[in-house]
Amino acid sequence: MKKLTNYISYAVVAIVILLSTSCNDFLNDIPKGQKTPSTWADFNAFIKNSSFPYFEMDQLFCLMNDVYKTPNALNSNELTRAHYLWDENVDRTLINSVDKNAYFSAYEALFYWNLIIEYTPEATECTQQQKDMLIAQAKVLRAMTYFYVTNYYAAPYSEKNKDLLSVPLVTSSSVEAPSPQVSLKNIYDFMISDLETAVSSLPKVGESILHPTKSAGYGMLARVYLNMGNYEKALQNASLALEENDKLFDWIKFYHDDEARFTNPNEYSPSCKEDPEKNNVENYVFHFSSMSFWNGTNGLTYAISPERAAKFEKGDTRLLTHWKAKESSKSGKYFAGIYGLEPNKGGIRTPEMYYIKAECLARLGGEANIKAAMDLVNKVRKTRILPEHYKDWSASSTKEAIQLIIADKANEYIQSQVIFCDYRRLNTEPEYAMTLTKQVDNKEYKLNPDSHLWIMPFPIEVLNNPGNGSIQQNVNK
Repeated sequence: MKKLTNYISYAVVAIVILLSTSCNDFLNDIPKGQKTPSTWADFNAFIKNSSFPYFEMDQLFCLMNDVYKTPNALNSNELTRAHYLWDENVDRTLINSVDKNAYFSAYEALFYWNLIIEYTPEATECTQQQKDMLIAQAKVLRAMTYFYVTNYYAAPYSEKNKDLLSVPLVTSSSVEAPSPQVSLKNIYDFMISDLETAVSSLPKVGESILHPTKSAGYGMLARVYLNMGNYEKALQNASLALEENDKLFDWIKFYHDDEARFTNPNEYSPSCKEDPEKNNVENYVFHFSSMSFWNGTNGLTYAISPERAAKFEKGDTRLLTHWKAKESSKSGKYFAGIYGLEPNKGGIRTPEMYYIKAECLARLGGEANIKAAMDLVNKVRKTRILPEHYKDWSASSTKEAIQLIIADKANEYIQSQVIFCDYRRLNTEPEYAMTLTKQVDNKEYKLNPDSHLWIMPFPIEVLNNPGNGSIQQNVNK
């Protein structure tokens, strides 16, 4: 996406303000020759022309066994090695000075969303409806950002955990604003308040893929309520989101349109004939997932192991269009990335709502609800699994249905925080808690559902610079 260039590099101005002054002095401290945001179009540009921030998730991918790492990669990064090999003996709190983009990119983003929410009421050259819409969109983006950073650095939400500390809550763009580290309940209540007050002012269609729609508002509410275990509210909002947009992208057609490249065992080009990401009918809102999803180095950046590839069904185009088996003397056997596009891993898409609605229906129990749940999952699978391999899934119990739903959701949302949050949520329920296992160099490793590794430690730089508050580390090591 193109960077901010038309408005005197608002990003630079904003960071200067963030570091040096409060936004009460915003209009008095703009560098000479640079434009002060004042109109609705000025504030809208923070979203419209944004190329920031990314939701960094590489350490989550390592923990979930959703990415393949070579021995050299593991030897060069102690934190990555600890997560990839599920080493609970490593004190991550002492070595985490490398995984800081996840935190700082989130709070950079929050500065901008707070700025829009605070100052758009004073914007000129617009209607009240435009103001309300822009503020609502910024509230959705703020909730998305808090959800991301909370589920990175804090414990999963549960009745048992809700009073634990989460992350700093900053509601103003002023550098003088307090930044208290609040409880999980506080941060979730804040997200819900933002979303519920925003949804009525959101547009059905966004000005750009970066502008949240009404479906994004409902979708984010469904995501938050699901994570809280409030399945009634999650079902309600997932259904409302699907009423706004229930379209699914045809990955089978995408596969056939470029089948020669996908089936050629010697072809590892990452070039795609079309872009099924930014122009995807499934998108409620687009958000970047990493600073550099693709770097073309032997397809290793987001490669997966043969073990992880085996979890896809035969004929699953989500595997066939993204990875291909490869072997080298240095890297061993792996599935190289052949999809050189930036996926919408940090945003919201329709399949997530199908899975949420399906799980919530399955939890209601009863033959009719379980069948309806599996029908929703099968609707997604029919656009992903090649017809010659496709068979409807069915389930005879709530537990079996949920296990199937999560299995397919894990393949749809591989290398994303969506499935990471599901694993953590389900790990709080004894009936669904899972122990992950894998083999590396003929040695077996396992990750228990109650492992402290499921919570990422705050970076050392964050603890040393807590803002206008104090921050306690959320995990012992």
